[in-house]
Amino acid sequence: MSKPWLKNYDPGMTESLSYPEKTIYEMLMRSAHTFPKEVALAFEGTHISFAQLLKLVDEAAISLQKYGIQKGEVATICLPNMPQAVIFLYAVNKIGAIANMVHPKTPAKELCEFITSTNSTTILIFDAFLAKSLSMLMTAEIRNIVVASIGDYLSPAKRFGFYISKGRKIPKLPKLATLVTWKQFMLLGKTKEENHKDSLYISPIRAADPAIYLHSGGTTGMPKTIVLSSHNMNVLAVQGAQIVNVEDPFVTGKPVQMSMVTILPLFHGFGLCMGLHTMISTGICAILVPQFTPDSLAKIILRERPSFIAAVPTLYEGLLKSTHLENADLSCIRCCFCGGDSLTEDLKTRFEEFLGARGAKIALREGYGLTEVVTVCCVNPEYKSRNNSVGLPLPDILMKIVKPNTQEELSPLEHGEICVSGPTMMLEYLGDQEATEQAIHRHADNRLWVHTGDFGYMDHDGYFYFLQRLKRIVKVSGVPVFPTQIEGVIAKVKGVRSACAIAVPDPYRIHVIKAFVVLENDGQEEESVKEAITHACSENLIAYARPICIEFRRELPQTTVGKIDYIALEKEESARSLAALS
Repeated sequence: MSKPWLKNYDPGMTESLSYPEKTIYEMLMRSAHTFPKEVALAFEGTHISFAQLLKLVDEAAISLQKYGIQKGEVATICLPNMPQAVIFLYAVNKIGAIANMVHPKTPAKELCEFITSTNSTTILIFDAFLAKSLSMLMTAEIRNIVVASIGDYLSPAKRFGFYISKGRKIPKLPKLATLVTWKQFMLLGKTKEENHKDSLYISPIRAADPAIYLHSGGTTGMPKTIVLSSHNMNVLAVQGAQIVNVEDPFVTGKPVQMSMVTILPLFHGFGLCMGLHTMISTGICAILVPQFTPDSLAKIILRERPSFIAAVPTLYEGLLKSTHLENADLSCIRCCFCGGDSLTEDLKTRFEEFLGARGAKIALREGYGLTEVVTVCCVNPEYKSRNNSVGLPLPDILMKIVKPNTQEELSPLEHGEICVSGPTMMLEYLGDQEATEQAIHRHADNRLWVHTGDFGYMDHDGYFYFLQRLKRIVKVSGVPVFPTQIEGVIAKVKGVRSACAIAVPDPYRIHVIKAFVVLENDGQEEESVKEAITHACSENLIAYARPICIEFRRELPQTTVGKIDYIALEKEESARSLAALS
């Protein structure tokens, strides 16, 4: 197939790359041996070098083995972005087990389902959330519960401050045979035995074997467990180095000495692979952010002076409002990436102006992906980015547009389903062959392709454009309507911070459009903004796509990674309709 995007690659980007046949632990080991003194993790003022991180991982691996964790078993990590999550992840990989990444605020019932469906035997859990899940863990046949605290890797002064402000509110841990603190867990791995030295290390698994479980969901309906290998992760790690235009430090022999703000959570594919593993594999520091607020992130940026930021639109919107960055020098920032949700032209322009005024004259680069391909398959180039586009396919990634529910490839500018093929493709949906076969198809070119369920198009130069989830396309009087198009029009209206459009039942037209709007300022006059929205919609949208109702809210529900949760709004409206009928 043709690859029109190649001619628009940035200098240094190549069509194809070579990928090390290593586990993710072996990638860490390579970085630690090459750049032992470079900082691997930064966390609330604490800095852990690559050599220190490898030592901690090796000790945690011994602890896991002493707790009886075997090759192929599953260990659940249910933590915010904290050093313990990183240490545990690579330790689990070292012994050939599988890391099951779960949101720390997952409701107890759902957490139980994630544990039982993956046959997890061990869990690493946050102390602040243990109480709500403990009774469930007692019934889920969990053999080992390891409890981590924010204070485990804080300086004494910060640990004391945390305890005074928040820590003392956390319930004391119960005395259970299955439960140990992180400190107790790590002490078990401290040994003088020589047989665990990495010089003698022989991997119990191959790079192609299952290594990580991630869970889809949020805006796509019922969650599925996505199985990824070390190879999947390593491919994006190597591609990621080209995306940020970093020379291969293992060729140059020189440390990169850069850092990434790891805001997006480690239970999310982008946060785990791009925010963490790409950094670890390239000798770059990952700045772990356990909880996002605009002010806390601003302080981290001022203290750590990161090179890279990757986030969703709502996080960038929040940064714009932080008073801490009003007079900041942000010249340290080399790249900012945006994904996970549609980036409006208005936000892109405002954030680029915000950066430029503070010394970072760079573009906010939008990308696209899904967890089934480790979340990133295309990104806008640094020098030839295009507004509203999600960019160009990465090296060794093929993308095309097909007619929905077929394998028929469409021509440039024709709208259809986005399909992706390449070495980051998931192994399967765990225990769900039917769903796997629905998502992955072998086409006439004998390649396996992921049918994304996303609607979009490619232009003549190979730039891709995301329009809509296929499931989100609704019909008003039998005519297809794209809620994201409506949201884009509303978002450009002065005074609007964010918007979400959904379909609501109508006795005559089956569905009509309702818009939910959040204003920039609470004190704004809603009626005048409503008039402006109505005018903008009448000027830019066909009649049946215009909202018949506009509801103002202080905030909109969000998924676990900061996307606007339109499914939650649809459920609200459905419940409201049922209540009206009863």
